[in-house]
Amino acid sequence: MSSAISPPAGPSGGASAGPPAGLCARCCHAKLNHTRRGTTYLRCLRASWDERLVRYPRLPVLSCPGWEPEPDRAAGSDSGTTES
Repeated sequence: MSSAISPPAGPSGGASAGPPAGLCARCCHAKLNHTRRGTTYLRCLRASWDERLVRYPRLPVLSCPGWEPEPDRAAGSDSGTTES
């Protein structure tokens, strides 16, 4: 399962017309919050301890002092084999 942020599905099942997330789409601190009414907000988890950031950034985010890329699962995986 990919944790990249994509637009939430709209009422017709397609992507909504919300703004693109910008850097947040590839940030390890970004989280999508879904409300009972169907609204989706992007929340910056790093903002809880980094005073430079806002909890709910205005999208698209084009520059961010706290941006960290999501770890690449393929690069971090180990096949479990050793060379002889």
